[in-house]
Amino acid sequence: MRILEIMTGQEGVGRLDVVSVLAFALAVRQEEVLMNLDRSLDEETTHQVLALLKERSQGKPLAYITRRKEFFSESFFVDERVLIPRPDTETLVEAATDILNSKPNMEYVLDMGTGSGAIGLIIAKKTGKRVVCVDISPEALAVAEKNSRDLGVRDKVDFLCSDLFGGTRREKKFDMVVANLPYVAQTEWDSLMRDVRAYEPRMALDGGADGAEVYRRFVQELPHHLKTGGCVLCEIGGAGRAEQVREMLHAVGFSIVTKRDLSGNARVLLGSWTSSS
Repeated sequence: MRILEIMTGQEGVGRLDVVSVLAFALAVRQEEVLMNLDRSLDEETTHQVLALLKERSQGKPLAYITRRKEFFSESFFVDERVLIPRPDTETLVEAATDILNSKPNMEYVLDMGTGSGAIGLIIAKKTGKRVVCVDISPEALAVAEKNSRDLGVRDKVDFLCSDLFGGTRREKKFDMVVANLPYVAQTEWDSLMRDVRAYEPRMALDGGADGAEVYRRFVQELPHHLKTGGCVLCEIGGAGRAEQVREMLHAVGFSIVTKRDLSGNARVLLGSWTSSS
């Protein structure tokens, strides 16, 4: 079957997604697909492409099909073991890298809930700082470690399988902690997009009854793991959740600034820690 026939014969799959799947299956750039529409594919390749396109038409995220997702101009490996990195999360990474690059004395960073490693690995690559990537899922950490090698930062990153700070010694303090933790309330679960509910790991999204249970535990321990003068950056979805976490951080002594994403939504809370503990 010719590439053009495949591209014009798909229902329920956007043209760009079809091109992405073809490029993935043929191991070529998307431009090469579009420049060779009359190319005939052998039976095995045609079967593979059509099977992948069927998965896409049924709602499977494109990133899980191609096993790649671009984030901060870098290509990350992703599969169903980790959340797909979102463009909105770049707000957190940009804020973190700006701070670290302007303060040479800040050298030690903790990425809590690392998942694919998108946040922590970009920080390591863009700043050269030492980063500890923590996740409760050993499967997610395996993905993050692969990405650290692909991005050439394996020597700058340590990995720790832990439920929040459970595996981190209190005497080991960080200059910065970044966190993108589960913040979806259980009552909000059914309102999520179907492809998110059906394919992405619930553990990485479910924030408990009110969406703030994981952050509540995180904030309680956080002061014991930050150096005086250190800071925390938390990604938060929605104004209501942002206000919940803001109040938690303020209650334990943080000064808070809100960072907004490109859509003007409250996306990141930046907390400065000036107390000693």
